[in-house]
Amino acid sequence: MKVFLLLTLLLTPMHAGTAWSAKYAVDCPEPCESNACKSTLRCKRTVLDDCGCCRVCAAALGETCYRTVSGMDGVKCGPGLKCQFYTEEDDFGDEFGICKECPYGTYGMECRKTCNCPSGICDRVTGKCLKFPFFQLSASKPPNRRKIISHTENDMASGDGNSVKEEFVKEKAIRSPVMKWLNPR
Repeated sequence: MKVFLLLTLLLTPMHAGTAWSAKYAVDCPEPCESNACKSTLRCKRTVLDDCGCCRVCAAALGETCYRTVSGMDGVKCGPGLKCQFYTEEDDFGDEFGICKECPYGTYGMECRKTCNCPSGICDRVTGKCLKFPFFQLSASKPPNRRKIISHTENDMASGDGNSVKEEFVKEKAIRSPVMKWLNPR
């Protein structure tokens, strides 16, 4: 009995180690054979498949994406995009969603990297800081000077409601005392 327990303890970690792998796809070739990969010449963008072996065509913005499918084109979102999954599954029981742009402040594959730009806005694919000319102040133009307006005694200040009351009385006097009715439409 002791021998059986000892063998069980020794063999269990080895089995758990092989089952616990970074790959989460099924039917991955061991080892990776890059010559068996499909051509990606017609693809606008490519990503590694779930096995980490072959480059496949990436799904574009607004296209359908899946969580785990190995070796298939157009099922993983490209760089700068993230798959926003739906709550339901497809007819085969696979989770699917739609490719959306990375939220502001993130970039890269599945939006896993954080933007370190001063403005917090970076290219969603590369992470390069973006500069917008309309956010920058031009050194050649002097800053706008505001016109200073002098206040009169009738201007309302904090806690002074007298000038508002006087304006309301003047408006009421100008209006016609007869109530006007609108015709129904």
